[in-house]
Amino acid sequence: MPSLKQRLGAWLKPRLPVNPWVFMTVRVESNAFLTRMLNRILPGRIAQRRALEQRRDLLVNIGCGPFGQEGWVNLDLFPAPGVTMRVDARWGLPLADGAAKGIHVEHYFEHLEPTIERPRFLADCRRCLQPGGILRIVVPDMRKYIEAYLAPGWDVLNQVGCGGERPQDTFATKIEALNHVFVQDGEHYGGFDAEYLRNTLAKAGFDDIEQVDWRTGRFPGGAIDREQHAGYSLYMEARR
Repeated sequence: MPSLKQRLGAWLKPRLPVNPWVFMTVRVESNAFLTRMLNRILPGRIAQRRALEQRRDLLVNIGCGPFGQEGWVNLDLFPAPGVTMRVDARWGLPLADGAAKGIHVEHYFEHLEPTIERPRFLADCRRCLQPGGILRIVVPDMRKYIEAYLAPGWDVLNQVGCGGERPQDTFATKIEALNHVFVQDGEHYGGFDAEYLRNTLAKAGFDDIEQVDWRTGRFPGGAIDREQHAGYSLYMEARR
């Protein structure tokens, strides 16, 4: 059942005097700005950041949401159980140079603006990784969706899925389902295939870039990929 906040948002959005995407962007950016400011001025958060900057050999989960891992540094903009610290990861990670042996980024990278935010984010991930450390990025796989779109009927697209929904029951046409995945009400900046993601990582200075499968690869201690994303995701690892 939707929460009170969700019901209020559903009532408010059609009554706003601005484009709903503009409203959602302003809401997220206001939250992000407030989080950055509080991290700079609140003594507790300053102490928390300084403590994180002293730690080494870390496993880091960026954009973790409510899926924080025990023993990891779990970072997210929004509060959730298991989040180590609330940060706007687009503007830097609260970690020392070379502090991480592995960084896991699942269904967050597609939310970053391509020309400024993605390069800046990747540069900071590379700074925080120790030599030989692994960056693992998981995004929706546009190739799988294009193949499902081109296949007759809905069977292939239903198998791939759209984040837990059965596309045939939710969308009138297959292109609507693809737009839901790759635009997501303005939250996503398009899609990735393996070539595009590989080139993006190479341009950021990463080496030994390899496409892997769900919960396989070289990630230290083993991958923590979420099962709910397995059917429609692209998995890529790169070494610092």
